[in-house]
Amino acid sequence: MMLNKRSIVAWMMALLVAFLASCGSPAPPPTYSDAQLQKIEQYTTGIVALRDRMDELNTLIQKEDWVNVDTFIHGPLGDLRSKTNYLTQSLLLPKDKTPVLDAAKEVFQDLEEIDVAAAAGDKLQATNEYKKAIADFDTFFGLIPKSN
Repeated sequence: MMLNKRSIVAWMMALLVAFLASCGSPAPPPTYSDAQLQKIEQYTTGIVALRDRMDELNTLIQKEDWVNVDTFIHGPLGDLRSKTNYLTQSLLLPKDKTPVLDAAKEVFQDLEEIDVAAAAGDKLQATNEYKKAIADFDTFFGLIPKSN
């Protein structure tokens, strides 16, 4: 009978430990500190500057200046991929990385399609892809955390 009481006490202790462990408060989800948000904002400024230059690309498309469309995509906008990758991989929390990276990939795809349309001299396709690129840029910026 003594062995039985020890088993019961051991089970009760195990249940008590399990209950107390489950009652512990979960760790709060990670959030951005003010310093992190400031760093994100600083780095995003460089990407915004590239977005602001997209009007120049539209002008080149409307003029059907295909050589300079290609040059612009691979020149001034050539830093876009490295800037967005640094932002997503180094500055964002894991929960935010995937949607922001996916939005950036959409922008890159749009720019590649503009490049293809420019090589074919297709103004309508280039214009449509330009509009998609602008919309995808806006989506990208909407996903980046901002300070309140």
